[in-house]
Amino acid sequence: MQRAWMSTSAGWCCCLAGLLLWLGWLGWRVTSPVEGLVGVSAMLLELIAFSAALVVTVGLVAADLRSEPRRRRTRARAAAPTASSAVTAALDIEPCERTPVGADDTGEVAWARHGLRVLAASGGRNEASTPSIVDAAGAVIAVDGLRRLMFVALLVVVLFTGHSPFAVPAWRIAALLAASQALLSVGHWLLSDRILRPGDRFRWSMGSIGAGLGDGVSRTGLPIRWTATMATMVVLNVSVSLRGLSDRWTHGLGAMPHDERVAAMSVAAALVLIGFASLRGLQQPELGFYGATRRLEEGSTRRWALGATLAVAALGFAVGALPGAAPA
Repeated sequence: MQRAWMSTSAGWCCCLAGLLLWLGWLGWRVTSPVEGLVGVSAMLLELIAFSAALVVTVGLVAADLRSEPRRRRTRARAAAPTASSAVTAALDIEPCERTPVGADDTGEVAWARHGLRVLAASGGRNEASTPSIVDAAGAVIAVDGLRRLMFVALLVVVLFTGHSPFAVPAWRIAALLAASQALLSVGHWLLSDRILRPGDRFRWSMGSIGAGLGDGVSRTGLPIRWTATMATMVVLNVSVSLRGLSDRWTHGLGAMPHDERVAAMSVAAALVLIGFASLRGLQQPELGFYGATRRLEEGSTRRWALGATLAVAALGFAVGALPGAAPA
């Protein structure tokens, strides 16, 4: 009991420190010049991300206060090893109905739609239909894939247009954001009785990017989550390669300062790395030996496609990060 209390107290302290440091970063962002529509969009996404982290933190604290000792950990061991089961166990709530909405939906699309309904109900006037903060926290995590999709779209716009949402901050300011994310991850891990591991939400958002959009039915025969994650990684790889090659040689895209270019490409590279981690836990396509190509073994074709874009992205990153890469 003493150990559990100490773990909970440490979780509260980590989350509080993380939120305060994040507020310090947001304070710098508010006082910094906003660069057009891209800057406004980035600021809105950051405020949404902070609000989501705050709701999840309060939800985990409420779940921790009302849960019996080791109850959540026992439920997590008994549940299937999925992202949604881990979240419901961490928050000590009953799992929502996840009836697949399409033939190849494994439930994440339905879970995201459930989250959207819960968040919509939280703004209603009827107190009877207003969800608790714990339910709202589960809904926020369920729609992480939609937030990640908006972030990726904004990052691609930045790489293609060369319009950075804000100037590269000093390392002390950037350290505020990095430390806040690390502290919140550790705090959520401790408050969830070590169920939500650091990085779980990041991997889940990349592995369910866009979940909740569409009807959940694949038109290609490929698993939806796998296809969306793979497509996102390919788009990011192509964006990084075009940005680096343009600023070094071709100059086909708009000019972008060196530090801002390196920062944007580094964020894209980090998303691709997390995408690889997410792909390991996703359902793989099973189209037989020939698959869609009818000529090459399907698995080899996919690996070659991803490997080729990764190679050109590495080249673009290298030449774009070198000093002296500037528009003509």
